Amino acid sequence: MMDALSPGATARLLGIAPTTLRSWDRRYGVGPRERSPGGHRRYSPADVARLRELCRLVGEGMPAAEAARQVLTARTAEPPMLPEPRSEVRATALGTASPTLQGLTRAAMRMDSDLVESLLQKAVARYGTVLAWEDLAMPLLYGMGRKWEETQRHIEVEHLLSWCVSSVLRRVPGPPPPSGGRDRPVVLACVPHEMHSLPVEALAAALREAGLAHRVLGPCTPTEATVRAVRRVGPRAVVLWCHTSSAHDSETLVTTARSTVSAPERTALYTAGPGWREAGSSLRFADGHLGSLSEAVAVLSAVRD
Repeated sequence: MMDALSPGATARLLGIAPTTLRSWDRRYGVGPRERSPGGHRRYSPADVARLRELCRLVGEGMPAAEAARQVLTARTAEPPMLPEPRSEVRATALGTASPTLQGLTRAAMRMDSDLVESLLQKAVARYGTVLAWEDLAMPLLYGMGRKWEETQRHIEVEHLLSWCVSSVLRRVPGPPPPSGGRDRPVVLACVPHEMHSLPVEALAAALREAGLAHRVLGPCTPTEATVRAVRRVGPRAVVLWCHTSSAHDSETLVTTARSTVSAPERTALYTAGPGWREAGSSLRFADGHLGSLSEAVAVLSAVRD
């Protein structure tokens, strides 16, 4: 493996545009320290390490000029080897988004999963799960989905991003469970055909953060399994998530509603997700529709045992 890379290979490795690489070199002096015998720019492992750090700092929202000064004054250890360059990834349009959202977008486009998770985890710790989901994760996931629809590219970025969001959500801490007494949980389930369960994970994380007991049944939950869970757990509420509508959704809702009515204790039933728009009159069997994560947490927090 070569110890030095061309500007194009370095840009592909870092997942940034070649023009950005040239701009950082010209404006801030963060460039190659050596040239080839023919006078061409070549990036050594130490040069790449500095650029990785610059990408990280800019991704966290630090202005490029300040990040460059910090990188140039720091001593960067010489890495033993360079990984193979990735295929070119076009830089995403950032518009006027917040610095944190800009950093997340850049990190995702570079497929820097460690930085994506770090930024999301900091956002959750600072603002809470609801704001981190509604103001960062959702817009970013939606933007990546639109990018794939328009260009048929970057599906790998969307998959990596979904995994990072899921990983962060599952690490959201909650307060210790109350001592003594019975805390009836909330059951979260997807309709039988629904594989798009990330919003359910977000709701689970937000409920955990709020100290509300819950049980997650996950994607593609058979209706019979949801009914059995209601009988076994005796929940205070059930949430049925549906992202994409199906002809059988109404049947799932009605069957689940009957199980909650026959339960020995009062169990509320809520729908969530855009797929329920097609359900029509069957929605009367639910106690309400949860239109957002913030609304879901507020409503479920108010449901009493």
